Amino acid sequence: MIAEREFENLFRANFANMCNFAYTIVKDHDAARDITQQAFVNLWNRREDVDLQTNIRSYLNRSIVNLGLNYIDRHKRIQLEEEYTQSQLGSMVTPEGSDFFNGEVEAAVRNAIEKLQGKCQTVFSLSRFEGLSNKEIAETLDISIKSVEKYITKALRELRDTLKPYMEIIGNFLIFGVGLNLVCLFL
Repeated sequence: MIAEREFENLFRANFANMCNFAYTIVKDHDAARDITQQAFVNLWNRREDVDLQTNIRSYLNRSIVNLGLNYIDRHKRIQLEEEYTQSQLGSMVTPEGSDFFNGEVEAAVRNAIEKLQGKCQTVFSLSRFEGLSNKEIAETLDISIKSVEKYITKALRELRDTLKPYMEIIGNFLIFGVGLNLVCLFL
């Protein structure tokens, strides 16, 4: 079992090197720091099972590799989902005589955004209306960048589901340049 004092010493002695190692995997400083912190949290949570006589550094390295690969997988899925949403919105065709899109679609989008729950709505609004980066949102709300990405992905998924009947009309906004502020919410 690792005592608290031993853990603190281990953390101080290895954190910077472990961050550098995590960076070689994910190529993102903030994510590397989050991953390293999570590896140490996992070690602390398993402190009763871990013996200092074993190679703790190997344990941390393996933990960082696993967490880094999970991050990359999750990040790629988020990126692919956002690209898919953009391509879906960009490839819509205008139906003949459709003058429906002004008021009703804007109201539907506003209502859909208002239905987003708690931090999901806050993060989405900061991202799309305030133009903050994921890092800025994370700092503002004191959450991790991974959480910001998760909330944005969840918001986009919920909005796509809620606004499915309007997606063709929203695509028309893109094609004709009408209501670009509205469409930028999804990009």
